Amino acid sequence: MIVLIIQTFLIFLVPFLIIRFSSFFITRWLGTIGTAYFLGILVALVVYLINVFGVEFSLNTDVGEIGSHAAIAIAIPLLLFSSNLLETKKLSNKVLKSFGSLVFSAVVVSALVFYIYGRTIDYGGELSGMAIGLYTGGTPNLNALGNIFKLDGTVIGIANLSDMVIGAVFYLFLLLGCKPLLSKFLKTEADTSYTTSELSVQNIDELDLTKFSISYRLMKMIALALGMAVIGGVIGIIIWMITGSVDGTMIDILVPTLMITVTVLGIAGSFNKSIRETSGMSVVGQYFILVFSFALASSLDFTQFKGLFGDIIMLYGAITIGVFILHVLISKFIKIDADCTMVTLTAGVYGPAFVPAITKQIKNDSLTAPGLIIGSIGYAIGTFLGMGLGFLFLL
Repeated sequence: MIVLIIQTFLIFLVPFLIIRFSSFFITRWLGTIGTAYFLGILVALVVYLINVFGVEFSLNTDVGEIGSHAAIAIAIPLLLFSSNLLETKKLSNKVLKSFGSLVFSAVVVSALVFYIYGRTIDYGGELSGMAIGLYTGGTPNLNALGNIFKLDGTVIGIANLSDMVIGAVFYLFLLLGCKPLLSKFLKTEADTSYTTSELSVQNIDELDLTKFSISYRLMKMIALALGMAVIGGVIGIIIWMITGSVDGTMIDILVPTLMITVTVLGIAGSFNKSIRETSGMSVVGQYFILVFSFALASSLDFTQFKGLFGDIIMLYGAITIGVFILHVLISKFIKIDADCTMVTLTAGVYGPAFVPAITKQIKNDSLTAPGLIIGSIGYAIGTFLGMGLGFLFLL
């Protein structure tokens, strides 16, 4: 009982500390999500080593699994609530074409890599579908799809670990080597025609606690997100009661239904101005993403890794490189400049939070707001793209 209490306490405390000390060198190096996975993996590794030395000890896997499902179900609508999708109409054709290029590249490359390599490995269809969501909207889509495809927590954790390793290397390339490389292939002339009118999107740090405060309105949004999760859970239970004897256990039906429901309702909520403009939702949403990440990573079973980590590294590494190359080739063909190509790539692969660092690095602030909007669109559509193609791969 004591271990269970401590485990539950840490699942909610560690993410808070990561956000509170987001300027710490480890967090600045790995990012908040990377730090949550890193610390969770350390916990799982300690548990594994204790057992290797002959002492029988384990954490409650149900706590990690249930905690991760609940956290991601609340995080998704909160992150989508603040997505100002209506601003899409203010983006120039150039930006929309560039994002379309990225989505097309993610779908085509993920499909090709699946049929060439992915179908030869365990969970290849599901992981390839998850990659489409990952490279159009970022990590939240990856995790939502993992739950929709009913993958074991260890498999989802390994997918996240693989993405973290590949993503860290690729992000370093985007910061340091991408612009000089693209300047040899794409036009680099200064261009600020990325919008048709001014966007009402602020370039702020989503995890800046100096601008964060708990308000009654924010509490209502958290309650709304929780309510959406409950609705999804109830729908899942009803579906299971109707078809459970045929389609499997309740969790097999409940979790995918829950993820789809909160995504749909989160998108719907984003069109309401009162919901969309509530301050602080991104911070709370990111907090629950970190709860999910730490809970999932701390529940990893290292005895199940076998060759799966290497397989997923190969799969996601090939898709990452392929998406980059195809996106650049299409940009060359449709005459998209290097800066816009980089920012739409960043917004899709990593999500909105990573855009400001890239626009600052390439010294083009005019792309910050469009990048944030593109990242929001990716959040909204990535799960559905990955789900559709993933189920197709499984046929």
